[in-house]
Amino acid sequence: MPNVRLDANAIPKGPIYDPTPSAMHRSAVSAVDTADPSGTAGIDTDGYEECRFDLDIAGSGFTSLEVQVLFWNPRQGAWFGGGKRLFTAPGRYALAVSVRGQRVFLKVTAFTGTSFTLNVDYTLS
Repeated sequence: MPNVRLDANAIPKGPIYDPTPSAMHRSAVSAVDTADPSGTAGIDTDGYEECRFDLDIAGSGFTSLEVQVLFWNPRQGAWFGGGKRLFTAPGRYALAVSVRGQRVFLKVTAFTGTSFTLNVDYTLS
């Protein structure tokens, strides 16, 4: 089994909380994504169960910003839409996603207002 920790007797160990350092996913996003990213884009979460996105949203005339988690299907060579989240005010937010080793991408699907800037970091655990 790939990415399974084994004890001294070669018996699989249960999962542990061992987060990665925070890393940048997207920087200075200021427009809604009009298309899905390439298949090589996104975060490779192989060996991890959860991805926590840290979103820093700024804007003027801000009413709402919607994001959606995309999951990559390598057999079909396409992204599939997961859960969506709507933010109704600028600020700093954390969004935890169960990824179970899938390649993921956080897509901006809608915005209402004058302008916005979005920065997204991620941590895997």
